Amino acid sequence: MANVSFGDAARGNLRALIESIDREITHLSPSGGGNPETALRASWSELVKQLALGPEPATRECPTCHSVGMRAASRCGHCWAKLAPLETTAQGVLPHAAPAPAPSATDARSHA
Repeated sequence: MANVSFGDAARGNLRALIESIDREITHLSPSGGGNPETALRASWSELVKQLALGPEPATRECPTCHSVGMRAASRCGHCWAKLAPLETTAQGVLPHAAPAPAPSATDARSHA
């Protein structure tokens, strides 16, 4: 499964679905006996690990056609307009240029 490739829209949909299911799993109440929730949580963790979606990619809007594309692009993928270079500081790219990546579902589970 590590060789499976998803488009940006599909990856975004998978991230949203993972977060939704992760929230539902955290609301499961512990039960006695064989505790199927433990097996479910372990299987879920393995699935998220195998998908290896990573953080949402940073994007920016083209000032010419307003299409959204990769933040580091030098040309718009839709209209091919030349994009202004990204401003940088000593620490790297200015923080206001892109949102910080959201914590992954595995990060949320590791703190539970």
